Amino acid sequence: MAEDILSLDIRSATRKLLKAIRKMTGRWVTKGVVTLDVDSTAIRLLETTGGKVKQWASIPLEAGEVEEGAVSEPPDLGTMVKQLMSSSGIKTKKVNASLSGLYSISRILPMSNLPGGLTTEEAILEMAKEAMPLSEDRLYLSWQTIAAGEGEQNALLVGVPREMIDSGVQSLRAAGINPSVVELKAMALTRVANKAQAIILNIEPASFDIIVSVNGIPEIMRTLPWQQDKLTEEGKVEHLALNLELTVDFYNLHHPDAHLDPATPLFITGQMPENATLGEKLQARLGYPIEPLAPPLECPENLPISQYAVNIGLALREMAPSENLEESSYSPLDINLLPSVYRPWKPSAKQIYLLGTLIAAIALLLPLYQITTGTMDKTANLETKYTTLSNELERRKVEIAKREPLQKAIAEYHTIVDMGGGFTEDVAVIKNEADKLGVQVPSITHAGESITITCQADSYITFRKYLTALEESGRFSTPIPPPEGYPYTKAGTIKVEPKTGESETAE
Repeated sequence: MAEDILSLDIRSATRKLLKAIRKMTGRWVTKGVVTLDVDSTAIRLLETTGGKVKQWASIPLEAGEVEEGAVSEPPDLGTMVKQLMSSSGIKTKKVNASLSGLYSISRILPMSNLPGGLTTEEAILEMAKEAMPLSEDRLYLSWQTIAAGEGEQNALLVGVPREMIDSGVQSLRAAGINPSVVELKAMALTRVANKAQAIILNIEPASFDIIVSVNGIPEIMRTLPWQQDKLTEEGKVEHLALNLELTVDFYNLHHPDAHLDPATPLFITGQMPENATLGEKLQARLGYPIEPLAPPLECPENLPISQYAVNIGLALREMAPSENLEESSYSPLDINLLPSVYRPWKPSAKQIYLLGTLIAAIALLLPLYQITTGTMDKTANLETKYTTLSNELERRKVEIAKREPLQKAIAEYHTIVDMGGGFTEDVAVIKNEADKLGVQVPSITHAGESITITCQADSYITFRKYLTALEESGRFSTPIPPPEGYPYTKAGTIKVEPKTGESETAE
């Protein structure tokens, strides 16, 4: 996300720099570029250089050579473009090419909704899976971050069927022409409108585009097929007007606080705007003022601008933004639909700068690296010694643990030895008294100076007699603590203390 914001700042600074250069030179700053536009009836080339249209040419297509925005026979397109270049004198191996919006999908999604725990690209791809009806393996997906005002950002996503791009690119490359940029016609037309807010109606024989542009960004792009030959003049007007009204209503529904201004200019481009009657009827039907195109590009008077509007928009991609848009908070529209697999790798200015910075950083950090390496070697040696000592300590702990039972047994043995014959005589008294009364003694244990007797009598009376006999034997300290439940218990544990101290005193 931080990289996207940095990119946005770079673009903003670039726009300001180009604006200053234009003020000093009084002209657009651009490099020469050749653009290619294909529809169902013609192929059009246009060459610009230095902010001027240098030359243009077109060749008609026979029915069926382009179907639904894709070339029916891939090698044919490249061959025909090559022939057109040869006949017109336009020489280039690289072109900016347009692509029909049929079957393409576009969405504008808030960056604030991106799922967490992912990179920006991964998060946008994850959002695209939910927002777009076609699976990722059927689409080439491109995106661009755009500012939405007040520090917010959106992502403009465009998905195009893979076969549409593959067929066109492969056909051109077969003829030795490499497209460096592929862009939807609707995107190129957004630049030609040269307005902060505009509606664009691009009419072609087999389809038409409706674009709602706000701050240089196509908020809505719709491409619809139609069979205009089967409609009357009034039917064409009604069909176009109805779809345009539905598009505007959709925009207003999703922008309740910023409806499209009724004074928003309507631009009509494509192959049918020359029909003045159609334009007049559309304006009467819709109410939006129709304006002629005035692209920020020096065009010859005899150039049919409406027919070459897409070509002009592709050329404007290489130029600085118009003064009508440069103060906008939005980023310039620069999505390139050309998949990376078709792009030759070359380092960007940013990558070259980063490489130089990296080399300088390495030169500065090399001494520190050498010192760090020596320290790390010493640290590794210390860690090895620490590991050896730690293993030896653990081994000794295991040995000590093994010795504990033996030491305990030895301690018990010494306790018995220290008690001398007295303990044996105490046990003999315990057993003899039990035998006299018929009391069973399953166990006799000792711990230190104490002897614990577990016994079982046939009645609580016998049990009381046994306890009394032990007290009267004179071998133990009295009174002897009775077990729980005494005097009515007939079994339990009796703990006695031998009178070893008294006997030694007596002696």
